[in-house]
Amino acid sequence: LRPPRAAMRCAAAAVAPLLAAMLVPLVGGAVVNTDVVRTLDLTTAIPKCSITIHADGVDGEYVLAFPTALAERMSLLTVKSVKESVQLQPAAPREDGELTYISVFPGAATVHLKVVALFTDVLRPFPKEVAQGEPQLVLYDDNVYVSSPYPTNKQKTVVKLASTTVESATRMSPMMEKGSTITYGEFENVPALTVEPLKLHFMNNKPFAKLTEVVREIEVSHWGNVAVEDIYELQHAGAALKGGFSRIEFQMMRRSSDSPHFRMLRATLPAEATNIYYRDQIGNISTSDIRVQDGNLELDVNMRFPLFGGWKSEFYIGYSLPTTLCLTKDQDSVHRLRLPFFVPFEDVWVEDMTVKVVLPEGATDVKVELPYEVEMDSARRFTFLDTVMSGGRPVVILKGKNFVDEHTAKLTVSYKFDSSSMLTEPVMLVAFFFGFHVVCIVAARLKLGFSKAP
Repeated sequence: LRPPRAAMRCAAAAVAPLLAAMLVPLVGGAVVNTDVVRTLDLTTAIPKCSITIHADGVDGEYVLAFPTALAERMSLLTVKSVKESVQLQPAAPREDGELTYISVFPGAATVHLKVVALFTDVLRPFPKEVAQGEPQLVLYDDNVYVSSPYPTNKQKTVVKLASTTVESATRMSPMMEKGSTITYGEFENVPALTVEPLKLHFMNNKPFAKLTEVVREIEVSHWGNVAVEDIYELQHAGAALKGGFSRIEFQMMRRSSDSPHFRMLRATLPAEATNIYYRDQIGNISTSDIRVQDGNLELDVNMRFPLFGGWKSEFYIGYSLPTTLCLTKDQDSVHRLRLPFFVPFEDVWVEDMTVKVVLPEGATDVKVELPYEVEMDSARRFTFLDTVMSGGRPVVILKGKNFVDEHTAKLTVSYKFDSSSMLTEPVMLVAFFFGFHVVCIVAARLKLGFSKAP
């Protein structure tokens, strides 16, 4: 039997002061949140939590707290000190039961912080299966109050939903509903670590486009070209399709927004991109389209079939860029390659991502700059006219998990390269053809027949 909600609230209220007392030596008992405003954006498949914090009594360290269930699926966390207009570097998370703590160091007693966190795979379809023409309902779990190890003078939470269709939502006072927005609070004098479960069940038909695996290969040629190719494994991570697929029903519901299926992704490529191609395992897809938009190229990636919940597709995109766009050289003969790290799509998230950067033969002293947590490895590749003596082409391999399109930082790979080594392959070709013609000339002058005996 499940205990009554009132009993659970009493138990949480009784335990919260004890936990707060235990955390006083850890986070400092003088810190007080004077004003906290949280906005939960649930309008897409990737929930976004934005928190504005005003606090007093900070002694160098300020501790953020998130429910562990959400912290485990946190893709990106940014903390900005608004007063100084500087980004703060969060420390490594510390898990402690139901909460996970992350420290930042603003360096002032009175702070004004802007915290933004993005989460993936936390919207759970319920029911888990829907028919072809049915809408998709999802569940979201959180805390009505902003989780914090500090007492808060006043706070409120604004929840933005993907639609006005709300099956159920946590009810408490004060609370206000207006369209697809629910506001909890303003609450005053909230003790540290106060917990009130927040449960939302609402309709969200936005595309749940999850790239389960992405393999990007960047090949650098100092003859003026940088070739980029991405291999994608795409999955609809929403509610699974119940029953069979009906083409007739699909044609009838194409213009309806009551179905969570999708058929197209839009990629934004540099305006200088050339030799663009988009193919799948069968071949070229002629229904794709490309156009110039706001100084970039927009590529409409149309699938061969619509994607419903649980369905998958695999495709790859490639293009070429001029080296003048992304490759620079300084006075010390150090070359720097700068390219976007994340995929060119919006409103998607990547579960596993691998980036391979193939450098020219002869590149040395390779260094990588990327502000995200990735595993780095290296290898060697031998292609046309590469020799064992020169060691082949260096390959930088980066592997990471759980990325979203807010990972906007560029990947920078620096290396030293002697431009004279570009002549190695042409000289090898000239030497080969020269030697071949010499052999042919000598062979033409040799008499290999048998002469008659006198």
